[in-house]
Amino acid sequence: MTRRIAFVINSIGSGGAERVLDIILRGRPEWAARYEVHLVLLDQEPEMRAMAPVDGKHVLNGRGSLVRSIVQLHARLDSLSPDLVVSFLIRSNLAAAYWRCRRSKAAVIACERMHVSSHLAGRYRPAVRAILRLALLLGYRCCNRVLAVSQGVADDLHDHFGVPEAHLSVVPNPYDPTAIAAAAQVDPVPGMPANYIVAVGRMVPAKNLAGLIDAYLMANPPYELVILGDGPERGALERQIRVKGLNGRVHMPGHLIDPLPVVSRARFLVSASRNEGFPNAVAEAMALRLPVLSTDCPSGPAELLVGSAGGTGTVVRAEAGLLVPMDDTRALAQGIALLSSDPRLREELGEAAGRRIGDFPQDRIVAQYWHILRNMLDR
Repeated sequence: MTRRIAFVINSIGSGGAERVLDIILRGRPEWAARYEVHLVLLDQEPEMRAMAPVDGKHVLNGRGSLVRSIVQLHARLDSLSPDLVVSFLIRSNLAAAYWRCRRSKAAVIACERMHVSSHLAGRYRPAVRAILRLALLLGYRCCNRVLAVSQGVADDLHDHFGVPEAHLSVVPNPYDPTAIAAAAQVDPVPGMPANYIVAVGRMVPAKNLAGLIDAYLMANPPYELVILGDGPERGALERQIRVKGLNGRVHMPGHLIDPLPVVSRARFLVSASRNEGFPNAVAEAMALRLPVLSTDCPSGPAELLVGSAGGTGTVVRAEAGLLVPMDDTRALAQGIALLSSDPRLREELGEAAGRRIGDFPQDRIVAQYWHILRNMLDR
């Protein structure tokens, strides 16, 4: 009888979850050759990266709907009869968890990439938030194991969503600095300024790019600002740039398939996010030995940079970067001004960032994922 592992994710976008899933699949160990590996996508969306080959690929038509995703995923999993389901992102996690409630013999591992409480608070109205919280409370109890991308994410799942500590493991994102540096060596897109600060992120409220633009204006550094990414706030951000008189100073070239060549040539990276699990853009910049300035949002940046923000209006030098309070435009401006004016500080923080990212070696972390999967299959 054929044994199967099914990996489930919303779609193949450009985010960190898709990157990690691809790395896990490419690191498939020899023992896993006796299992068929299937990839199930909930939505019919353009695929933003070439994924590792699998034994079967299944594209559903969830259209972003949790109910449609549950119905269609359950039908597909009933047909596949996998021994193990590994899901990524909240909607996939919920759909897989509820399938586990119906099929108790199959194991489900949910991989949580977000600090869920702050994610829900920043995106949904209170009534919807309460319904989703209840759905998550019930869903995560059906999972055999939940893998959190950072300790802050794990603490949030335990404290606010009832996940027992015995069912939680912290598995950070994996990084290969050599491969990242090699990918950054290709020529960047044309039209980039000679000297610039870079930010990377989807143009949504959670990334607080409007606050970043205000802080950049307040700091008035000698470098231009390049924001990589796209999303529903693009029009509002373009208007803000125009009204503030920043045309020609702030550039938004859109989503790039590979942002690393642009990131690597920046003076430093800045993140103004309001919530993160384990910020991939920050980590990749660190792998490139780029100094980083970040808000201390829940919950990944402080863990990555090894520190915590101080009081309102302050900039704290953490072990591997600078941290400022979340939604503190003045402190973010001070951080931008400080890094822009102090090349020695940039050099020191870049070296510290490179050392810190060495704590997340790709080979070891991929092996950790597969070890957890094997233990679940052997139960």
